[in-house]
Amino acid sequence: MPLEREEKHNASPPEDQTGYFETRDFTELYDEYFDRVNRYLRVRVYNSWDADDLTTAVFLKALEKFDQYSRTRPFAAWIFRIAHNTFIDYIRKNREVPTEDKFLMNDESDDTWQPEQQALSKETLATLMERLDRLTQDQRDVLSLRYFAELKISQVADVLGKTESSVKMIAYRGLQQLQKLYKEGDRDEGK
Repeated sequence: MPLEREEKHNASPPEDQTGYFETRDFTELYDEYFDRVNRYLRVRVYNSWDADDLTTAVFLKALEKFDQYSRTRPFAAWIFRIAHNTFIDYIRKNREVPTEDKFLMNDESDDTWQPEQQALSKETLATLMERLDRLTQDQRDVLSLRYFAELKISQVADVLGKTESSVKMIAYRGLQQLQKLYKEGDRDEGK
C-alpha cells in the first residue's frame, strides 16, 4: 500500500478534463504576458506611469502567489484576474476612471511614420477612448479584456466571474453601443 501512494505522488502532474497543463516557468510566462497586461492596464487608467506601476504590482503579486497557481487552468485567466483585481483596488483607492488617449502608442518613435499619420492615429485613439468611456462598466471590462488583453471569451468569463454566455452578450451589446456611438459621431461631424 505505501508503494502505491508513493507511485501516485511521483506521477505526472494532474491534468483537467481537457488535458491542459501549463509547463512553462514564471519567467517564460512573464515574457509572454507582460505587454498584454500592460496594454490592458493602459486602457483602464489615466496615465501610462500608473499603468506601468500597476503592471509591476500585478507581476509581483503573481510571483508571490505562483506556487498557488493551478497549472491545469490557463495562465492568461489567472494573471488577468490579478490584473483586473489590481485595477479595481486602484480605482477604489483613487476614485478615478478616465483613460489616456495614447495607450496604444509606443513610446519609441518610428521614423517611418509621417506627422499626418501620427496625428490621425492619436485622433482615432482619442475618439475610441471617448466612446469607450460612454459604455457601462461591464462593457468596458469585457471589451478591454477581450480586445486589448486579447483573451478568449472563456478567459474573460474566468477573470470576471461571469458565465461565457453573459460575457458574449455583454460584448455584443458593448460593440453594438460602440457602433451606434460612431454612427452618431459621424452624423454630428457631417453637420
